[in-house]
Amino acid sequence: MYDRAIKLLKEIDSLGYRAYIVGGFPRDKYLGSNNNDIDICTNMKIEDAKRYFDITDVTKFGTYKIDDFEITVFRSDIYNDSRYPKIIYVETLKEDLKRRDFIINTLCIDKNGKYIDLFNAKRDLDLKVIRTVKDSDLSFKEDPLRIIRALRFQNDLNFTLSSDIIDSIKANIGLLDTISKTRIEKEINKAKDKKRLMEMINNERKGNKFN
Repeated sequence: MYDRAIKLLKEIDSLGYRAYIVGGFPRDKYLGSNNNDIDICTNMKIEDAKRYFDITDVTKFGTYKIDDFEITVFRSDIYNDSRYPKIIYVETLKEDLKRRDFIINTLCIDKNGKYIDLFNAKRDLDLKVIRTVKDSDLSFKEDPLRIIRALRFQNDLNFTLSSDIIDSIKANIGLLDTISKTRIEKEINKAKDKKRLMEMINNERKGNKFN
């Protein structure tokens, strides 16, 4: 799967565009963990991709599939509420990564298999700490589901949450009531220990300290 992804990155690059493996795969690869879920980000927009590839699963959020790989066009998300962000295409990888949730998820891999680390993700992975890319209060208000993601990564990776994330979770835990149960359940189902994650969420709702 990884070799196929690298081959696709090189093919996209040969067409004059840029593409990178992004998200959980580079993070887990750096940590030495297995992950077969590979996502790719690129500046090759949907209309351009149609000229060269048989693409499927096109969405209004700037994603499409080539073979088994989900491709996301470089973008910035402008939130009016936590459900329906306005999508604006951007030109650079760095601009795209600014919309991501946590620093540890900004690590990328290029067409040569080399890590691209624009936000010091390796440092946080080495320190085993979770920090938001932008201000934590703003990040959680933009998408409250990130609260659950923070707790999930803390538990699954055995990492520590930064002090500002802990404070922001306590201040914004009520925002979970504004998002659908379906989105919450989908996120919880990704956890290695769903029962433990549910306990952490419930403790936060009750104002209890979590470990």
